[in-house]
Amino acid sequence: QSQLRTTLLGSLLEAARRNRAQSVSALRLFEAGAVYLPSARGELPREPHHVAALLTGRIHPPTWREPEPRAADFFAAKGVLAGLLERLRVAWELESAHEPFLHPGRSARILVGGQPAGWLGEIHPLVAQEWDLSGAVAAFELDLEVLPEPQTPLYEDLTSFPEVREDLAVVVPDRVSAAQVIATVREAGQPLLAHAAVFDVYRDAERLGEGNVSLALALSYRAPDRTLTDEQVAAQRETIVAALERNLGGRVRVA
Repeated sequence: QSQLRTTLLGSLLEAARRNRAQSVSALRLFEAGAVYLPSARGELPREPHHVAALLTGRIHPPTWREPEPRAADFFAAKGVLAGLLERLRVAWELESAHEPFLHPGRSARILVGGQPAGWLGEIHPLVAQEWDLSGAVAAFELDLEVLPEPQTPLYEDLTSFPEVREDLAVVVPDRVSAAQVIATVREAGQPLLAHAAVFDVYRDAERLGEGNVSLALALSYRAPDRTLTDEQVAAQRETIVAALERNLGGRVRVA
């Protein structure tokens, strides 16, 4: 620790190693503090305030229903991050990214307002090995200074009119991320689309074509003042499909 740290990850890995040496295998660690990043033109380093968390081992103690709980992974760390940012009422998203200390294919960049705000992923096995850690080690680090001031919650009247739910399977090029698909669907689905989420991923080169992937979307439509008709939902769906074709080169999967 003779040099100014540029990340909180080293402190968390050291704490994890000390705990593992004492036979503590399930760990949930976090730290908040300053890091030191170089500035331009030889000025003093910037000192942004970061928060980071590290998870390894079982996600919860064994129970009679689940004697072998699954180990913490990318999605466990994502859940902690989501809980933090949602509590702060911050809109955020992830995009595919690679950091040299993270596992390829199990890492992402955190975006807030379209700006990079940190990273999320599983620590690369070779890095974990250097810290005497075995098994998956998931973590994230967030730059708190990128986050906006929390917005005041606004009351939204609840509607008694039912929503219409449907599933939609969309084929897109493999380079298109799920986040891009959801963003396109949400924009094109206004004003009737209330919810959109990906619930399944399917790959088959023979059926879908080489370099394509199928995403199954769960969509919900709702209006605050009326019950939607099938024709209104169908028109909104056509708008969504057209936007996917135009912006992402996607198509509806029929079989």
